[in-house]
Amino acid sequence: MTSLFRRTAASFVAVAALVFAGAAVPASAAPPSPLNYVNFGDSYSAGWGAEPFVLPPAVNPDLQVPTCRIGGRPDQVTKFSRLNSVSLQGDYACAGATIGAPTDPNFPVPTIGQQIGKAALDGTLNASTDIVTLTAGGNDVGFVKFVETCAADTTPTAVECQAFAKAGDTAADNLAVQATIDEIHQVAPHAEVAWIGYPHIFALAGEPTTVLPGGGVMSAAAAAVFDAATTTLNETLAKKVGAADHAMFVDVTAKFTGHEVGSSDSWFALFAPSDPRSRFNLHPTTTGYAEGYFPAMVSQIKPAQLVRR
Repeated sequence: MTSLFRRTAASFVAVAALVFAGAAVPASAAPPSPLNYVNFGDSYSAGWGAEPFVLPPAVNPDLQVPTCRIGGRPDQVTKFSRLNSVSLQGDYACAGATIGAPTDPNFPVPTIGQQIGKAALDGTLNASTDIVTLTAGGNDVGFVKFVETCAADTTPTAVECQAFAKAGDTAADNLAVQATIDEIHQVAPHAEVAWIGYPHIFALAGEPTTVLPGGGVMSAAAAAVFDAATTTLNETLAKKVGAADHAMFVDVTAKFTGHEVGSSDSWFALFAPSDPRSRFNLHPTTTGYAEGYFPAMVSQIKPAQLVRR
């Protein structure tokens, strides 16, 4: 028997043995099923500022409470849910939501805890939930009042704005972040919680994209205080989230650099510079959610790499 014949015969015998033993080369593995995803949060998770602008704002269809209002679509939650690796089970965010008690008793927006409770009742938040996202804390430290105070402060060093920022720092220290994450994990013990931060809103004098210092909403001094307070809030949230199990903080500030209010390519809604409280003002536009929040979420949460626990 020649060497070539011997090798050919041996190969045939080996292949035949595999076939008859039921050990043929397996077909390609089926793609993993999408991760179950639920969203909670305040206006920055509810598409506030995204087009189309509907007045009165739409009620969140998943929560169906008159005081739970949402902005336009698509926003970052919509885009994130369209990833092949993700399947949105419920979106309960409401503009104005707080971690603690509602800030306006006459218009009680469902709190983060109440959103979690509704999702648990619906069965969309459960033991099979893989990813939870939320933004929260901004309203607890007085976002709207902070804007009002800083916009009205004409002192050279924004003294009143600084005082409000200091009070906000104290409020941030007391945010019940761990308790909120624990509340989620009581219902969804395997979920990875992604607590998403807030962007700097104002372009400051000296930045290369600045058109108007402070963007025409508040003085440059006040805008600097406001952005610094945002940094402090993000740092506080990041520290608290970092101390919790199966939780991460998603920083979005870098994605918005060069796109603040007052820049030549702002990603923030600003309908009435003279009235900072105007509805939808100082929230990301559709572009801000798509080009700022969404890529920050994908790059830091990495849903395609998460392993179902």
